[in-house]
Amino acid sequence: MRKEYTMSVLLLGFLTIATQIILLREFLSFFYGNELVIGMILANWMILNGLGAYLGKYFTRKRSKENLAFLLLTILSLLPLILVFMMYALRDIFFLPGSMINITEIFVSSLIILFPFCVIAGLIFTFLGQVVSLHAGSNLIDKTYSWEATGSIAGGVLFNLVLIWFLETFPSLFLLAVLSLVLLIFITFRLTKKKFALGLSLLLAGVLVVNFYFNQHLIPENILYEGEDIRNYTSTPYGNIAVTETGNQVNFYENNVMLFSSHQPVLNEETAHFAMLQYNNPQKVLLLSAGVPGLIEEIMKFDIERIDYVEINPWLIDILDDYSNVYDDKKVRVINKDAREYVENSHENYDVVLIGLPEPNNIQLNRFYTEEFYSELKEILNENAVISFNISGSSNYLSDETVRLYSSLTHTLKTAFNNILIIPGDSNYFLASDGELSYDVGSKADSLGLENEYVNSYYLQDDMLEQRGNEIITLLEDDIAVNKDFKPLTYSLKLRQWTSQFRFNFWLPMIVLGGILVYFLLLLPPINKGMFVAGFAGASLEIVLLVAFQIMYGSVFQMVGIIVTVFMAGLAFGTFYRGIFIKNILTRNFHTLQFALGIYALLIPAFLLGINNLNIPVLFAHLIIIILMFIAASMVGMVFSLSSQLKLLKPAVIASEIYSLDLLGAALGSFLVSIYLIPVFGLMNVSLVVGALVILIGIISKFQLRWAF
Repeated sequence: MRKEYTMSVLLLGFLTIATQIILLREFLSFFYGNELVIGMILANWMILNGLGAYLGKYFTRKRSKENLAFLLLTILSLLPLILVFMMYALRDIFFLPGSMINITEIFVSSLIILFPFCVIAGLIFTFLGQVVSLHAGSNLIDKTYSWEATGSIAGGVLFNLVLIWFLETFPSLFLLAVLSLVLLIFITFRLTKKKFALGLSLLLAGVLVVNFYFNQHLIPENILYEGEDIRNYTSTPYGNIAVTETGNQVNFYENNVMLFSSHQPVLNEETAHFAMLQYNNPQKVLLLSAGVPGLIEEIMKFDIERIDYVEINPWLIDILDDYSNVYDDKKVRVINKDAREYVENSHENYDVVLIGLPEPNNIQLNRFYTEEFYSELKEILNENAVISFNISGSSNYLSDETVRLYSSLTHTLKTAFNNILIIPGDSNYFLASDGELSYDVGSKADSLGLENEYVNSYYLQDDMLEQRGNEIITLLEDDIAVNKDFKPLTYSLKLRQWTSQFRFNFWLPMIVLGGILVYFLLLLPPINKGMFVAGFAGASLEIVLLVAFQIMYGSVFQMVGIIVTVFMAGLAFGTFYRGIFIKNILTRNFHTLQFALGIYALLIPAFLLGINNLNIPVLFAHLIIIILMFIAASMVGMVFSLSSQLKLLKPAVIASEIYSLDLLGAALGSFLVSIYLIPVFGLMNVSLVVGALVILIGIISKFQLRWAF
């Protein structure tokens, strides 16, 4: 078989993974960075891709699938650029500026935007699978799948590990289009499709001209921040940072969400003084994120020895440094690390810890609100030290979801600290300490002679603060679980609080998708059922291992990118080299492989607990997780290979059915596991549930096969 067809499949994988990385970052900028939105977008992606693959079998009578595949690859090369352009251009037409986009709008808009790219990508896979098989004279659907995964590896490495650090969105999209068109020109020229190659060359020239004259910052600046003077716009691996000016106020945004502005005296004073006033003569202060100049200046009103400011994003510090010289003060030490990593490894001791990290909107952030984190934090505190964080919510009215969220936070704090206080303010502040805590913040500020605009006895009445704080505490529930690393209850409660703003039933997607899962597991024929549940298990185990990695080692973006790339490498390896491990294409080998996948899922918790509890060097622990990911993906790839060979159908039909079922199972797995199963069952139990499900379906399929053939 000619190498040009292999290169075409590699290009498809390269395009799809690179586009997924870029579009997902843009969606998170437009919407909200929690697992519900991420899961929804990824589920839409895989379902639409599977739909395209399934529809591909109805094009079996087309005479020139080869030309059609190359035409669709050309369209696919340009679509990402067009789609992101339209996302920006049409934003204010379909959504009211400044309004909160609800769940339904996120689902529908992402479905519409992804529809053309994903459906075309699925169609191309089916077409190329048939073209490759016809030219080889045998069924090479499994090899096509392997080559596509290999292309995804290249795209993942290039965009997730290299270009994401150096290029912003539109330069990345132009580069993606140029690389794809150049490769298509080479392929079509080698296949003697010279007219096609000439047309692609003219198209490439047009793209280069547009890129030369196109203002790559025009769209985000003029549309996302209309009416504001853009002072800085920087794309970083941690998100897009924008600095705007309105009047005399400077605003700082990350992923289109305002982090802070230059004039926030109420927020800065509350954040600093509510906690600092609880400790007699604080000397060493630890500030975890949100170290804005105004807040640091408020902390400096106390006669402190040092502020250690931990901020993972060095780009943010560089930008802030242009607007304030507070970081040049010898008392301020900036530490560019993940906050949890710093706490775990620090040998310092602090009097006050101000936690300015975002609320537990996702599983990664949930790790800063767990029993394990507070236990680690306690190890670096001086006697009777005070910690503080704030959570949004009114002191006058708390919804049922907010009450449960506050209850879980309070019970979790009590696992490490004797005294808990909730002080109502612009948001509600949670204070914890083994020492005495008091609502007398206004009078204490006056006694120290602090010149505050807000936190003083003239503005705040201590007795009113105490009354409102006690009213919140009396609402808290006793029968609620503690938030843990591997069972992120607070994250689940935060999601429910968020969805309640839209009057959206949090459990509705689980009921619908759970029904779809049961439907396919019951009605699919045995081989298809095995592929579907393998896709479900593969995606589920990928989520479990990714979440476990983030919990144990923090937001190490390079490593997460490596892990995802390793998963694609495992799929390619398992599909391509299945014949080495399983030579005979027999149904009993298919069942054996299913049972092996199920047993492997059951063993994952033992490996993770061993890594977490034993004193294993970090690099070695990283290697173990990478190996676990590779093995899981390899087994899914082997299931795909056997499934495609056991199906006695035309290559186009095999490609459409097996590939679409793999993607549909993966879509349901990634969504249900990340949103519902992990918070409800806990990380370890999810792996056990997945393993039991795979084994159960394997047993059912084994008894069904006698009627399937």
